Amino acid sequence: MLSAYIFCLLVGGGFLALSVFGDFLDGMDVDLDVDVDGEIDAGGGADVAKLLSLRTMVYAMFGFGATGALLHAIWGGSSAGLTAVVAGVTGLASGAFISAAFRWIKRSEASTALGERSFVGLTGEVSMEIGPDSAGTVNVLRGERRYSVRARLDSTSSDDGPLGPGQSVVVVGMADGIATVVPVDMKLLED
Repeated sequence: MLSAYIFCLLVGGGFLALSVFGDFLDGMDVDLDVDVDGEIDAGGGADVAKLLSLRTMVYAMFGFGATGALLHAIWGGSSAGLTAVVAGVTGLASGAFISAAFRWIKRSEASTALGERSFVGLTGEVSMEIGPDSAGTVNVLRGERRYSVRARLDSTSSDDGPLGPGQSVVVVGMADGIATVVPVDMKLLED
C-alpha cells in the first residue's frame, strides 16, 4: 500500500507544483479546471459531476498520498487498514474542500467582472487565426503574466478579413471570457 501512497503523492504533488509554479516557468499555464460533461444529480440535489473535476481528483490524490505516506511512516505499517481509511477520508475531504473553494471563487461576480474588464484596452498578438465568422486566440500581457484568450473580431472590423498569427490587436471588449478585438492600425501609429 505504501507504493500507492507514494505514487499518489508524487503525481498529485507534481500537478499541484506545476499549477502553483507555472507562472515562474516561461509561458507555461496549467489549468486543472476541467469538468466532466453533463449533470449528474444524486437524490439530494448534490451535483456529483462537480466532484469529478480534474482539480478535485488531483487534490484528492495528493491528500490521500501525503496522509497515507505520513501515517505509514509514523505507525510503521502496523495499522494498514486504519491508515488506508484515514488517508482515503482525508483525500476526499481535501479534494471536495478545494473544489468547493474554487467554485465559489469562480461564481463570484466581482472577481469575474473585474478580471474581464481588466483586459479591455490591452494590446495582444494573434496566436490562432481569427476570421470574420470564426473565433481564434490572442496572447495578451496583463501585468507580468501572459494570457491566452479566445477572441473574435469586432463587428466594425470584420470587413478587413482574417487576422493571422503574429498580427497585433487591441482588446475593445470582453464578455463571457471571449475578447472582442480590432487590428492595430500601423499607419495611425506611424503618424
